[in-house]
Amino acid sequence: MNRNITPYSNLKIFHHQETLNKVERGERCNPLYIRIKPTNICNHNCFYCHYKNSYLTLDEYQPKDFIPYEKMMEIIEDMKTMGVKAVTFSGGGEPLVYPYIEETMEKVLDSGIELSIITNGSMLSGKKAQILAKAKWVRISMDSMIPQTYAQNRGISENAIGILKNNIKEFAKMKDPYCELGINFVIGKENYKEIEEVARTMKDLGVNHVKFAPLFSNETEEYHKDIKDEVISTLSRLSQELNGDGFKIIDLYTSDFDHYEVFKREYSRCPMKEFVCIIGANSKVYYCQDKAYLSDGCVCDLNHQSFLEGWTSEAVTQKFREFDAKKICKQHCVHDSRNVLINSYLDMDMNHVNFV
Repeated sequence: MNRNITPYSNLKIFHHQETLNKVERGERCNPLYIRIKPTNICNHNCFYCHYKNSYLTLDEYQPKDFIPYEKMMEIIEDMKTMGVKAVTFSGGGEPLVYPYIEETMEKVLDSGIELSIITNGSMLSGKKAQILAKAKWVRISMDSMIPQTYAQNRGISENAIGILKNNIKEFAKMKDPYCELGINFVIGKENYKEIEEVARTMKDLGVNHVKFAPLFSNETEEYHKDIKDEVISTLSRLSQELNGDGFKIIDLYTSDFDHYEVFKREYSRCPMKEFVCIIGANSKVYYCQDKAYLSDGCVCDLNHQSFLEGWTSEAVTQKFREFDAKKICKQHCVHDSRNVLINSYLDMDMNHVNFV
């Protein structure tokens, strides 16, 4: 396994040719990958939290929602039946706060489904860490290495960053070799001077990569204008100095400005909704991460039916037939660049396809 190759790529979808062929023929597909938000409850209170301070009106978000145990077990059974290949547990809230997370993750692994998680890392220890050591990837979200700043950003105690660093160090020692341990560091005006310390410290702790991305706001470009050049220069230098030996800096900061403020689609067909979906802590299925907890993004409600029943129902099939991204998607889209790529592939002029 080459640790110096990025795990983030828009080209992964082309390794699922059978599903691509179904999309090209206009057929319904079972999702390959699902993100589940098991709970909206969180043990941190980040000031920039999307779910507390979204630019969208999340009309189906309730802070205390969580998926009941029986429903979660049913969902995983359906995922196995439907041939789902991978699942990520994320927020919502903090997934490791979910009271049945250990049983849930064990059932995912026992079902032959690949496991991953996005977590704040505060509870990445004990049995939870032992189970996640078998995951494909674990990504920890952080925003500062300074105890006071980290505590202030998240509404927690100042010893929290020390606990997190120890959790990261111990998990890096115990995880399976193929488990990719990553850090997601969102860069803003308050923490951009910490980039070098974060990168060097995380490499020393045994992390496989640090992904740097810009803090997203209503005026992202304006917000970053005074720090952008310095940040890009620092990331470029650190990539040259630190990349290698199983560690990589993933610079999304430099490129994300190209699409962070794109709030409309130039295409009607959304291929990615055929490959992925989101299951919220309210036991509802949504088209994608950016449609989670939006009523116009709800695919079906699992409070009244199983996942398999809902996904394959005629009502959902009709929703997919009528879906028009130009009309329904007026917000940031995490899949936009992938949709553009896949649509370019699907709309290719086959008359000239051999002139490679």
